[in-house]
Amino acid sequence: MKKILSMVLFVLILGSILTTALVAVDRITKDPIDRNKALRLQKGILSSLAIEFDEKDKNGIAEKFSGDIEVIETPGEGGKPKKFYRSKMSGDIAFEVKGKGAQESIEATIALSPNFEQVRGLSIVSQKETPGLGGRIEETEFLNRFKGKVITNGLAITSPGKAAADNEVDGITGATLTCDALEKLLNSEIKKYTVIFRESK
Repeated sequence: MKKILSMVLFVLILGSILTTALVAVDRITKDPIDRNKALRLQKGILSSLAIEFDEKDKNGIAEKFSGDIEVIETPGEGGKPKKFYRSKMSGDIAFEVKGKGAQESIEATIALSPNFEQVRGLSIVSQKETPGLGGRIEETEFLNRFKGKVITNGLAITSPGKAAADNEVDGITGATLTCDALEKLLNSEIKKYTVIFRESK
């Protein structure tokens, strides 16, 4: 009986120690994780709005962000506020988009002209698509294809080399599923954010 009680006591003490350690680690890592997430978003917004910054200068990025960008918070769906980021120089407006990719979620930022009719820039903040295929959506060459595209009738990511209309973007060879998912995500989020922004005026 004593042996059983000793084992139970040992398990309880060990469980308490491990729980305390996990809570401590969570508290220690939460702030750096949140800061890194905020930094990635700031870099994405700046990139989308074509505002130059030094990738290695974290403090400089934060200063550039606060100095060059006006943050606009509006009521969103279900009372959850939505944030828009307006370039003080150009008036272009950026916002964060999140949704399902072909593999896992994709997080991006997109900047539109002040009238919400044309893409100014697109940046991928986070993605876990297949390396060398869908993962190429974060490459500058692909992202630059979106600049100047008209979104009035929605964006269309076509087969490579087939883009012709002013709303069409050449896709990536071997990444059809990711391109389809990105197209759906962008069109859905652009439509949603356009309504929210215009209703808030």
